[in-house]
Amino acid sequence: MSAGHTQKFALTRRRARLTTASFAAFLLTSCSLASIAHAQNVSDADRSQQLAQAQQQLIEAQERVTQAQRELEAAQRELANAGGAEEPVVQEAAAAPPGQQLAQHQLAAAGGAVETIMVEGQRINREAVSDTAVDFSKYGTQVQVISDAEIATGGFTNFAELAGGLIRGANVGYSPDEGEFTIRIDGGTDRDTLLLVDGVPTFDRGTPLEDIWGATAIDPRVIDSIEIFRGGQSLYYGGNGGLGVVSVKYKQPDGTFKGDMGVYYGSFKTREIYGNVSFPIDAEGRHSLMFYGRSYATDSNPIFDREAYSDTVLEVGGKHDFPYEYKSIGAKYLWKMGDETELRLGAELVGTSFHDPFPTDHVYNPNWADFPKYSLQFHSQITDKLKVEAEAYYSAPELWNTEVDVQICRIPQSVINPATGRPFTLAADFEAYARANGIPAGCVTNPDGSTKADGVSRQGYYVDANGQIKGTLQNPFRIGDPMGTVVQTIANFGSGVPVKGYGEGTQLRAGFVDYGANVRGKYQITDWLATVVGVQRTTSYDTSADDYGVSKAHINTTGIYGDVQLDLPILEGTNMSFGARKDFNNLFADNFIWKFSARQEFGSGIYARASGGTSYNSPRAQEAGLFGNTRNNPTIKPQEVETYAAGAGINGEVLGGTFNVEAGYFTTDITNLFGSAAIRDVCPGVDPSRVINPNIITPVEFCRTFASYGLTGLSTAFFNTKAQQNITGYTLDVSLDLDQIQADFSFTKQESLEPNPVYGLMAVRAGTGAALTTVVPGAAGANPTRQAGERPEWMISALVTYTPSERWVIALNPRWQGPEWLYVQNNAARFVDASGNRTNPDVNFGNYFVLNGSVQYYLGEEMQHRFLLRAVNILDKKYSERGGTADKSFHRAGVRGEIGVNDPSYYYTYQFYGKPRSFYLQYAYQF
Repeated sequence: MSAGHTQKFALTRRRARLTTASFAAFLLTSCSLASIAHAQNVSDADRSQQLAQAQQQLIEAQERVTQAQRELEAAQRELANAGGAEEPVVQEAAAAPPGQQLAQHQLAAAGGAVETIMVEGQRINREAVSDTAVDFSKYGTQVQVISDAEIATGGFTNFAELAGGLIRGANVGYSPDEGEFTIRIDGGTDRDTLLLVDGVPTFDRGTPLEDIWGATAIDPRVIDSIEIFRGGQSLYYGGNGGLGVVSVKYKQPDGTFKGDMGVYYGSFKTREIYGNVSFPIDAEGRHSLMFYGRSYATDSNPIFDREAYSDTVLEVGGKHDFPYEYKSIGAKYLWKMGDETELRLGAELVGTSFHDPFPTDHVYNPNWADFPKYSLQFHSQITDKLKVEAEAYYSAPELWNTEVDVQICRIPQSVINPATGRPFTLAADFEAYARANGIPAGCVTNPDGSTKADGVSRQGYYVDANGQIKGTLQNPFRIGDPMGTVVQTIANFGSGVPVKGYGEGTQLRAGFVDYGANVRGKYQITDWLATVVGVQRTTSYDTSADDYGVSKAHINTTGIYGDVQLDLPILEGTNMSFGARKDFNNLFADNFIWKFSARQEFGSGIYARASGGTSYNSPRAQEAGLFGNTRNNPTIKPQEVETYAAGAGINGEVLGGTFNVEAGYFTTDITNLFGSAAIRDVCPGVDPSRVINPNIITPVEFCRTFASYGLTGLSTAFFNTKAQQNITGYTLDVSLDLDQIQADFSFTKQESLEPNPVYGLMAVRAGTGAALTTVVPGAAGANPTRQAGERPEWMISALVTYTPSERWVIALNPRWQGPEWLYVQNNAARFVDASGNRTNPDVNFGNYFVLNGSVQYYLGEEMQHRFLLRAVNILDKKYSERGGTADKSFHRAGVRGEIGVNDPSYYYTYQFYGKPRSFYLQYAYQF
């Protein structure tokens, strides 16, 4: 963030005051001239007196005009020194005669200038907003624009913090160790909110290890602005835009020399250095380059309470810091081919390393991820009527990780209990038998490190490579105790039982390649009719190690789309848009979507908007049948999204500034959700002894032809299910932009309903596992749907900024969140005690208020030095970002069989806690 951008908080408002003063001077000048003209028509007796008065008024008006012009020029110089771009209307006014200046500024004050637009109550420099954002807002889509000045107030260290603090209605699917996160808006999932970075879609194509979330790779230090388009936006952008698009725009070279650098330090040994520089590489500035980079590291805040850990994990040191590192380097190139034509290229490599914490069984979980990407953007206003835009990208993210588990002495499964003819289930019984028969009562160190011995041992045996019990009676480990050794988690897919590897040269990596292009043209047929036509092509394929058994088949989608935009001349202030898109897919069913939107201006700043249509979410690699444990079902359909939204509001001026108030409503239905099953449980007649899965939509064509793909009834494939996600929400957004105070307030009430898996199930007696004849009590058993997990029922966020002078910026960023649910496992959810009450209720980890804030001070003649003090969680509220469910299979009591699957205490929940009160210092130098 540059000092010049923050200085605009003051300079923009000064311009508004100068515009008002100039307009007043213009009125005085007009009145004076009118008085002189009138004086020519009166008697000689009065003419002299009236002329003298009019001439004096004219002199005063001219003095005001001159003073206003001087102040305007001074404001322009200050803005230029601060690195800000002069707005076209200001440049023209400075060069124009005084009378023309007044007319131009009168036009700007009336809202007729094209260099600024009103978005959410703020007048924003037109050049800082994309053409797409302008069109979307004009034709009825709710658009939010977040500036770099607003981002700077937060001192955010990653995009998750930024989204949670500034994006309206945003919920973060967040691992608080900062290692990975997704952005969700309006009650959906990560696959319903499409995230773009300089036009590059950050799809999660799915890997055999873990998901790769592109939001993790965003560098908050080079963000210039963020545009959020709500409602289904797959028309222009393709899949995963079902609830909207979050478009991140990085800083760009512009033919001038500029840049900034900074350092950041604070709690939990957080340290950072970053910078970027742009410069021309030819005399005319038609070619220019930008380089940027960042190095960030932190030990991270404590995430879990001690109670979240298995006792065995604690005993081998599993409770420790979860450090995180982020490193990036990037370059951007601009070729300004003409006044209205430019080509931009970008290249970036981001690397992250972090610990993926699951305290129930893992001791050490290092994770690494790389995010290389390349991008191209082309823009040309070919004629006054025809504009062409194109984006192309190539990305190849990959990750590799190791999950090290505690190795525990378990009951040997090769020893048979004479009383039951089966292996022992209680450690106490085995220990008594062992003492009586002269065999080890526990486990001894196994010197054999072969894969077979390790693998069998991990399943409960403790034997040598030949499967024979090995050891002596001396110093055995007690059943249930950690054995002083660890073992890597073993993957259950691919060839054999591959481990994930550990260290350079032995690591098995997972990843995918994703590339594509999107070209569209807009043609202005008449003043009231325009069309947009485009084509998009995307391709992805898995690049994981062969050991994981994932097909390298390409997933291809080609989409053709069109949009008709109407500015109806018969009804002033009415703008409408109608569009459709057809996608052709090679590994799953083709898809057709449509969209409409409309906006009506009623005068006096009052408006109404509405939009609706369909969107979709395409299947990931596993859902497309490319994993070794699933098979391709080419008739599977994308998840279908149907959404509608409406809003009404008012833009206006108050106390020398602007405001916006809008109330909105949205509703979304997501159908054709994905699920997997064996073919014999889906297709009638394949196995008459099986009961057909009632939750699967019968794929008639696939059931008729699956054998031709080499599949059998035992093969597992993905199908569309009858389950639905139903989302309904209400919003209230208020923006205020005054001389010294700026405020943005957002309230979102969302009912994001999913099928309730406990609905109608019979209760189970805790401790015995006996099925009862009564339904699970309360809402868990009575309601067919429930609020989706980790979706707040409502949320309030705000950003309030106070600028007492041009050098000080004080900001508060509160977030207040309603109920957010963590549901216990279905079997535990059914447990009731003797009184019929649930023993393992669901957990509400919402209902909290967190207040963040910052103070910024600008130093230097040109305010080029920026100092920021950031305070996180000022009230030191203990709150959770996320929750997890677990059982005690790794606890000593669970290993020994002292508690089991029918015991309520065998199941528990834990929470991922957010940052406690913490402080950070930032210094930035802008040049």
